[in-house]
Amino acid sequence: MRVLIVEDEVLIALHLTAMVEDLGHEVVDVATSASEAISAAATHCPDVALMDIRLSGDSSGIEAAGEMHARQGLRCIFLSANLDAATQRAILPYEPIAFVGKPVLPIALQRALHKADSTI
Repeated sequence: MRVLIVEDEVLIALHLTAMVEDLGHEVVDVATSASEAISAAATHCPDVALMDIRLSGDSSGIEAAGEMHARQGLRCIFLSANLDAATQRAILPYEPIAFVGKPVLPIALQRALHKADSTI
């Protein structure tokens, strides 16, 4: 499966990349902002995006997910340390595949990617 990682923390992005590849999937790109994510999704046509909800600056993972969903029907596995009810409701229109809490545990990522693989 082709995976786009959207994460603004470099060490977390590296860790996610290693975990995704260890699970046998291909990381097509790593984006650090909403605009980079939207561009990378258009360029690489991933099967799924691992989307950090809270990106640095004025960038929002929710906005990026919405744009990618509208343009390409791309669905996301959302990552956050704060998956409160309001955030989960805000994401529902974009048909999330899964929510994974941070720090991301390999087994949680494996389950979410398996779920994504069975839905595409």
